[in-house]
Order: sequence, then C-alpha cells, then structure tokens
Amino acid sequence: MVTKKDQTEGTAPAADTAAADAPAAAAAAAPAAEATTAETTTSSDLDAARSAHAATIIRNHVLASAATVVVPVYLLDSVALAGVQLNLVRELAKVYGQEFRADLVRPALGTLLATIAPKAVASSGLSALVANLPVVGTAYRWLALPGFNAAFTYAVGRVFEQHFASGGTFLTFDPAKVKDYFVSQYNKVRGKKAEETAEAAAPVAA
Repeated sequence: MVTKKDQTEGTAPAADTAAADAPAAAAAAAPAAEATTAETTTSSDLDAARSAHAATIIRNHVLASAATVVVPVYLLDSVALAGVQLNLVRELAKVYGQEFRADLVRPALGTLLATIAPKAVASSGLSALVANLPVVGTAYRWLALPGFNAAFTYAVGRVFEQHFASGGTFLTFDPAKVKDYFVSQYNKVRGKKAEETAEAAAPVAA
C-alpha cells in the first residue's frame, strides 16, 4: 500500500530536478533572445543609415535642380532638370538595392509633374514665350523657376524614398497610388526658396 508520505517522497526528486533544470533552460533561451534583439537593432540601424543617406541625396539634388535655371536656353533647362531628377532616383535606387530603370522613371516623372502643374504643362508655349523675353524672361527664370524646380525635385525624392523603403521596386511603382503623398510633399515646400527646401530635405541630426 502506497502511503501519502511515499507519494510525497517520490515526487520530491522530480520537483527538485525540474527546479534545477529551469535556470539551464533560461540560460539556453537567453542567447536566442539576445540574437533576436541584435537582429532587430541591426535592421533598425540599417534603416536609419539608409534614410540619412537618402536625405542627403535628396538635399543635394534639390540644390542641383534649382541651379538648372542657369542654362541659357529655355527647354534645355528642362532637359537639365530631368537629368538631375533621373540621377536622383538612380542614387536612391542604389541605396535600397534596386536596379535602375530609366524607361520606367521618365514616364513616371511626367505623370507626377502633371499632378501638380496641369495648367503649367498645358500653357508651356506661353511659358516658353515669357522665358525668352529679354528682361521679363530673365526675371521669370531666376525668380520663379528655382523654387518650383526645388519643390518638384524634393517631392520626387520623397516619393521614391518612401516607395523603396517599403520594399517597392520600379515595376511596382504606380504614380496614381502615390499621387496624394507626392502632392503633400510638394505643397510642404511650395513657395519656399530652394535653400529652404534643401534644408527640409537634410538628414535629421541624431
């Protein structure tokens, strides 16, 4: 006959064993938890580094886009601006490990431009006429265009940065889906001087 005392004595060693094993199990789990934390930290650091690098790229190209007004022939400055923006997207693609696709970026830039300046696009003939006037044209180019070019370029950079950071590729980029964000970023710096827009794009100090 098994008494209550015998049952207690029989289970005591098992309880002692379990208690002894608990620290070992916790110790074994600790490295895995630390590894997970390290991976999370590394991923976070990488994201922060990419974001800072992207911000610097956007800032530099914002300033470069404003400088395209020095091209003396109207429309050639538009070509120069397009070149700056293509290079902007190319550099951002490098940061996020994407293969650059100029054939997809060019029409996307045209679509994005149309969302913020449909009237300007429609009246490009008038703009060309004004820009080529001896005195008025020079004032128009130096006063109006730098700010617009900077704001447009800033918005382009922010849209592609967000797209790449979220795992998107050139093949999945849809101007219609990013239209609202693009317009919001453009309006954020619209009317500001190029230098102010560049400052808005600058990396935030840690």
